[in-house]
Amino acid sequence: MIDSMPRIREYYYSVIQKLKSHQTEEYMIDEFIYNSLKEFSLNLNKEVAIVLNRKGRIEEVLIEKKEFDELENQDSFPKKAALIFTKLSSLSHPSMFELSTLILKKYDYVMTVSLKTEEATLAFWGRFLKEVETIGPYRIEYFYSLDISSKITELDEKQKEREKTHEVMAEKEERALLVDVWPKSLSDLDRHLLEELESLCNTAGVKVVDTIVQVRRSIDPAYFIGRGKAEEILSICQQKDIDVVIFNRELSPAQIKNLEELLLRKVIDRTDVILDIFAKRARTKEGKLQVELAQLLTLLPRLRGTGVLLSRLGGGIGTRGPGETKLEIDRRHIQRRIEEIKKELEKVKKNREVQRKSRIENQMPVVSIIGYTNAGKSTLMNKLSKANVLVEDKLFATLDTTTRRVYHKGKEFLLTDTVGFIRNLPHHLIEAFSSTLEEVKYSSLILNVVDISDPYFYDHIKVSEDLLKQLGAENIPVIRVYNKIDKVDLSNVDVFDNLPHVFISAQEGRGISTLLDMIVERI
Repeated sequence: MIDSMPRIREYYYSVIQKLKSHQTEEYMIDEFIYNSLKEFSLNLNKEVAIVLNRKGRIEEVLIEKKEFDELENQDSFPKKAALIFTKLSSLSHPSMFELSTLILKKYDYVMTVSLKTEEATLAFWGRFLKEVETIGPYRIEYFYSLDISSKITELDEKQKEREKTHEVMAEKEERALLVDVWPKSLSDLDRHLLEELESLCNTAGVKVVDTIVQVRRSIDPAYFIGRGKAEEILSICQQKDIDVVIFNRELSPAQIKNLEELLLRKVIDRTDVILDIFAKRARTKEGKLQVELAQLLTLLPRLRGTGVLLSRLGGGIGTRGPGETKLEIDRRHIQRRIEEIKKELEKVKKNREVQRKSRIENQMPVVSIIGYTNAGKSTLMNKLSKANVLVEDKLFATLDTTTRRVYHKGKEFLLTDTVGFIRNLPHHLIEAFSSTLEEVKYSSLILNVVDISDPYFYDHIKVSEDLLKQLGAENIPVIRVYNKIDKVDLSNVDVFDNLPHVFISAQEGRGISTLLDMIVERI
């Protein structure tokens, strides 16, 4: 049998050289390129692709599947470039792989050409584009005379206007309707949690216009609240100019999809509001990575149908983030980004382990401040260590961890402030912040700060200490620090506590000396 490999290699080389030496008059496929790609693809019985730059020159010819897979990792190709793929099937619409490559690498456009039907489709990604826009499928001849440069300019201008609208909407105070479902008509805890959601919305910069509560025994799998109630909510939204509907329970991807289609508005849940606050509060690289990870872990199960999640137009709550986490990227790319972030956070974890080892060798005790959000942890941190941590009367005012040295009565220890806890915090949020929260389990002592002025402070203690169990820190000594005594009459507050505890006002400095004494006695 005659070895045909040299001939095949020679054929590869000659076609590739012919294509690379050709220059189109427009930044678009022409008859020569189409016929060359068609002959090449059919002879090889493989789908091939080219990278075309804005000068009309072919930068690269891709043949093997591995070359396609490497597209997303290529940094050598020019950013102002297009991708043209051949298809051996009758489908001329771009696949998820091709759209993902277009978006992630920010090419101007992707073209997919069916050699069977001789039709092609263009998919655009302009500089300001927030959605994929397509032209076609049309016969291939249609594209020979297409003024692609003008089309790209036109789309850029169109998308600039959309971007301006997006920015205006993001800056404008959004009007929200809050929705909850209660199993009973009277539930003090449910009412408290709904009030807590309103506080979260206030922190996120959203104006709560109205609240709807439905009493029902079971959750509707399609609409959460039932279609009839959803239609009633649509009427309220239209009357009160509502921008966003926020549910106080976690919604399934199908429920979000159905509700958005029926209500014609953005629909988010409690987790989205918390993530939005996290995105605004993150300052350090680690904090931003943890927020992005949490966003991606939330986004992943919500990818719909075709695997594309179209960006929610208008911006605002639920769309903010430290990275491009709301792009229309497919599940595979999200999973890859999740792994990348986890690796980066693993480096942070290893760095912390080195620091921890140094502390152990130097016999430096660590005291961690934990507690329900807005319990006064940062105010206490500032009072004990003069750390100058941001203090606001808002939920999750502090997101990034702060550590300071404290000296008292000849003893020295490290004091660490942590992100606040909150009821119904989804497991994937705890997972995302594990690199920060795991520091707690290496503490010598934990201060559980409790807002004693909150009528549900016992419930908050339980939430915080249940999370300590999840983190594997339940056996570390705890001092319960009952804060905000300046806001209550202690004679009217019942506290039954068998753990070491102290009453303080971090704001006024009352009880701080007693707390410091208790700390140095126990470390």
